[in-house]
Amino acid sequence: MSVNNSVIVVGGGIMGVQTAWHLAQMGRSVTILDQFDVPNQWAASGDLLRVFRLTYGKDAFYTEMALKALPLWLELNALSEETILQQNGVLEFAAKDNGYESHSLAVLKERNIRFERLDPAQIRRRYPMYNPRAFKWALFHPDGGMTWASRAVAATASIAQRKGVRIRSNVRIVSVVKDKTGVRALKDSAGKIWEAENFVFAAGYWTGALLRSYRLPIKVTKQEQIFLRPLSNRGRYRPEHFPVFTSHAQAFYGFPVHLHGFIKLSDRGKGREVKKADPDELRELAPKFEKKCRGFLRRFIPEMAPFTEFEGHVCWYDNTPDDDFIIDRLPDAPNAFVAAGFSGHGFKFAPVVGKSLAELVVAGKSELNLHRFRLARFKPRRR
Repeated sequence: MSVNNSVIVVGGGIMGVQTAWHLAQMGRSVTILDQFDVPNQWAASGDLLRVFRLTYGKDAFYTEMALKALPLWLELNALSEETILQQNGVLEFAAKDNGYESHSLAVLKERNIRFERLDPAQIRRRYPMYNPRAFKWALFHPDGGMTWASRAVAATASIAQRKGVRIRSNVRIVSVVKDKTGVRALKDSAGKIWEAENFVFAAGYWTGALLRSYRLPIKVTKQEQIFLRPLSNRGRYRPEHFPVFTSHAQAFYGFPVHLHGFIKLSDRGKGREVKKADPDELRELAPKFEKKCRGFLRRFIPEMAPFTEFEGHVCWYDNTPDDDFIIDRLPDAPNAFVAAGFSGHGFKFAPVVGKSLAELVVAGKSELNLHRFRLARFKPRRR
């Protein structure tokens, strides 16, 4: 590969493939390197489903960012001829009148985004599986829904390859070779040297270890999920009848029936911090977490609480201290960029992150204001 006008993207998850695709559209020669396959089940974006919501309480910046991502997801639907973003709506249960959901409603209203404010009786008529005593009211926004995560990675990778992007799987980078001008090359575990003009590091929970000399303020947490099959009335849990649901107060979220009649349920809170992800733990489910899920369901969807068919799933979050992302040029390396710390809520923004990173590499700035995501806010220290 010619080094001139080329970019190496380390990480073939959703951020990496989206960045590569946009770089290729801008005329760059791009190679993606991933330590596993693209996609793979161990990646931070290797799950089946992720929430696409336009609500962030008072934080209108992320609502605006989601609005920028929305047409790009719909474009991916069209280009891939698949349903990557499924807009079956998001239903958010409020525990009080003047809380997170009220602030979200105000932002949606100000920006003329469609929504409904539903009282418990209305919810009961529309979605009879819910216990109307479990919440005070609910916010529904139909433009939200769910993204098919692994399908999104595969579709983007395929489209990127048609634009000339090369994908090299099972390449584990072990060191970054630098000189006074910046990053010169990467060395993999087999001893091969990979040279390019520019480098993008978007390796999810692996990024901190990969760029250890920069001491990125990223902590990896182990996040448990459960996939369960409803005992009865499974038809009414299908996506066309049952939106994605969340409870900010209870820190739970869930999806409609998808693969083999199972529903995904997970805790929005941060899991246990780990030094590194362990692929052998992929299908683990702690009894304590199962009990917590049953307790949530007994309160909100009682008919689902006695589930008998279920399995566990683990994913790993790369978290920053403030839960905002890192999208920036690396210190002392003007030709190297990092996109990391997506803290469990970054997937929905992947198309606009990829576009912004590509613009940053090619033009030195992006249409999206990236000031909030600057690395310098953490005052990183070099070793």
